[in-house]
Amino acid sequence: MMQCHLVSNGRRLETVALPAIPARGDVIANADPKLPYYLVHRVELFVGSSDATVHVQEFANQLSAVIDIDGFRNQRGWL
Repeated sequence: MMQCHLVSNGRRLETVALPAIPARGDVIANADPKLPYYLVHRVELFVGSSDATVHVQEFANQLSAVIDIDGFRNQRGWL
């Protein structure tokens, strides 16, 4: 498991253990749809470290993430 430090707008949100390194455009989701969801914007890896800093956009819950991310991808030709 890879330790990932989630960062949004320059502030550290939380540290999560993920099975693989996320890529730009990936969504980090919680098991509970009422908890925050995160869209990955950038990943920073450091030589000699098992941790990664993941810059994300935070969404309040699954519903807001689905609506905003789907619109973001469709309008900008992104992903």
